[in-house]
Amino acid sequence: MSKIKLIVLDGYGIILSRGYPDTVEMIARKTKMPEKILFEVIYKKYFNQAALRKITQKQAWQLPVKELKLPMSWQALRKIHMDLFRINQPAYALAQKLRKNFKTIILSKNTRSQLSDTKKKFPQLAKGFDDVINTWEYNLPKASKQTINFLGRRFKVKPGEILFADDQRDNLVEPKKLGVKTVYYKNFKQFKKELSQYL
Repeated sequence: MSKIKLIVLDGYGIILSRGYPDTVEMIARKTKMPEKILFEVIYKKYFNQAALRKITQKQAWQLPVKELKLPMSWQALRKIHMDLFRINQPAYALAQKLRKNFKTIILSKNTRSQLSDTKKKFPQLAKGFDDVINTWEYNLPKASKQTINFLGRRFKVKPGEILFADDQRDNLVEPKKLGVKTVYYKNFKQFKKELSQYL
């Protein structure tokens, strides 16, 4: 019998479309700039600062536009980003099945405004999971010992009773060290197969 009691699913990248990778891909097509550079600046440099409350969400759009000299306003960049979001229907349906036997949550590291806009666009997110936790609200780094301890206290589980799935490998390093079961999401078929090994 599985020891897993809590399944933690990344919001942007598993339950929703890939978020910043999709945005970067679109901007790369428009500007002919390398995706790697765009991702490093837009996501790693500025979005991560906003997610840790070091800069505002507005600055997280303004600063990459300025640094990369993008041929668009920061509002246009943000609109491209928000318009690309879609529910990953196979992953969402699987999460609903899992919820019958496990506590199932979405874990996000978005700013309050971005997550709020996403919830308005997709109201089923709040209804379809036991909780939607945004680490920004608690001033926690998403992939950290502090966050795993927070989840443990909140849901009364030990690290070994948590399964954590994310589409960013970096987010799985610390949880794995603590004994959390981890699944790196590459595509739905692979994700479903790896998930089943733990459940």
